[in-house]
Amino acid sequence: MSIDIVKIWFSFACQQLSDITNACLFINEQGSESFSLVESTSEDFAQSRHVHDNIKAVVMRRKSVVTTVAAEQVPELKSSVVNAKSASISEISGRAYLVSAPLIINQQLVGAVCFEFIHERTSDSRDYLAQVESSVAWLSCLSQLSVGTGSQHAETVLKVTAMALSQSQSSEATMAVTSELASMLQCERVTIGFIENHDVQVHAISNSAHNETRHNVVKCIEAAMHEAIEQHETLLFPPEPNSYYLTQEHDSLVRQHTGGSICTVPLIVNEEVTGAIMFERHGEAVDFDEKTKELCEQIASLLAPILHFRRLNDRPISEKFKESSTSFLSGIFGMHYLSLKFMTVIIVTAFVLMFFTQWEYKVSADAMLEGAIERVVTSPEDGFIKLASARPGDIVDAGVELATLDDRDLQLEKLKWLGKQKQISKEYREALALRDLSQIGILRAQLTQAEAQLDILDQKLSRTVITVPISGVIVSGDYTRALGSPVERGQVLYKVSPLDDYRVVLQVDESEVSYITVGMRGELTLSAAAEETFDMEVLKITPVSVAENGINYFQVEASLISPPQFLRPGMQGVGKISIGERQVLWIWTHKMVDWIRLKVWSWW
Repeated sequence: MSIDIVKIWFSFACQQLSDITNACLFINEQGSESFSLVESTSEDFAQSRHVHDNIKAVVMRRKSVVTTVAAEQVPELKSSVVNAKSASISEISGRAYLVSAPLIINQQLVGAVCFEFIHERTSDSRDYLAQVESSVAWLSCLSQLSVGTGSQHAETVLKVTAMALSQSQSSEATMAVTSELASMLQCERVTIGFIENHDVQVHAISNSAHNETRHNVVKCIEAAMHEAIEQHETLLFPPEPNSYYLTQEHDSLVRQHTGGSICTVPLIVNEEVTGAIMFERHGEAVDFDEKTKELCEQIASLLAPILHFRRLNDRPISEKFKESSTSFLSGIFGMHYLSLKFMTVIIVTAFVLMFFTQWEYKVSADAMLEGAIERVVTSPEDGFIKLASARPGDIVDAGVELATLDDRDLQLEKLKWLGKQKQISKEYREALALRDLSQIGILRAQLTQAEAQLDILDQKLSRTVITVPISGVIVSGDYTRALGSPVERGQVLYKVSPLDDYRVVLQVDESEVSYITVGMRGELTLSAAAEETFDMEVLKITPVSVAENGINYFQVEASLISPPQFLRPGMQGVGKISIGERQVLWIWTHKMVDWIRLKVWSWW
């Protein structure tokens, strides 16, 4: 097989295959084990170690190999058979697919080719492999043509192929091909038509640029082409003996316009008929024999993919967009990737439900239970703790003794003033007997002073017994293990809260305090009774924030509507304040959205 034919095929393959970034071709002319580079889109790519490893694997296995190559990573070829006939695939995470394929002609390995494809998440390695193997099959067909028809016909076919590839527009390519084929096969007319909107339309007639002037002939040609396309078979007229194919439209075309012989060959790309090519000979020209028919079929098989992809590339943007949209929609609603589509449907359905479904939104915050009021019991005098029986958590009634201060110093002081009072009383009586008026006045004042001091000492002695002012529970203060410890006047000894009135203090995050207003209802769950909830109502929002653990909180006060009996001040739990109904999607995402908005605004 000629190297020129392989080069032409390589040039066509680089144009036909999609998403190609680089490609190279290696040929073995003498049948040795070494392969030489004959064509490449990039010298660096052809000298790449990845490419040489793939080519070596292809030569050893005589099968196609697909690898994905990561940047700065040498791929290791780990074989896993894709199908038993052709290929093995190496899957390595990377950026691009390397698809290498052997060129086997007449059961002989004549070369190898390597293509680099852009890696896309939606693409599969099997898609690229199918494209390359389809193109290699076209080369095999080209080689059979060049071998079976002689060197003259092979050179002519190469010329026609090169002409189809060299034209800038698909219309120019079809016109040049029809004219060249008419001259090559000694035909009066060669016509190429393609299927558009489920009907056949003539696109080029050899040596004719204006089809409108022969409208009737064009219609007959299109009908004859449609006849061959429907039967998926090459049709000859006059038909061969014992032929069972329908040729009525061909008969009508010959009788009305040509009076010669016709050979119509369908154009097939990837097992799909895209159009037809019609060869016509008039007058005394030789009919299409079996050898000529085979030659026409091989020519059509070579030209079909070239002309088809040239037409696809030359379409207007609107048609390409329409096809892309159709392909996208068919991918969504078709039978492929069912698991992915099922997951997508579930996600979209969940998103729609979250968008339209309303749910009650509650602001959660840490909560602590406190008494509505708190009475403080302080030390009445400086002294020392003599007795103490109360401890935090004890429930006490009003007037119950909590502790007693040491009163020995006060008792001694009282004895002192008692003695002094008796002495002054005796002197006062003597002054009365002597009728010493000045002395009587002085002693009367001293006697009054002594009596006052005794009253003060009695009051101090009575206050050494510390009692609870209200009924409730002792919140803080434990001196049972601190007997004899000194206390100062005014020092807080105990805190007592009532058992029938509480308030709930919630620490609400500053990002959510704006949703809360006075009068809102909520629920409280305490750690001591996690299985129960208690209704509460917001009473006050403190306009001062408290920083804790790097987060700003606002204290919100609430009251329990029906407090149970077992509650104690200091209990902790979690409170939830009902804000109202909101979208489920908003409930789940509003914190993140607010954070993003704040960051964007700060960066803008």
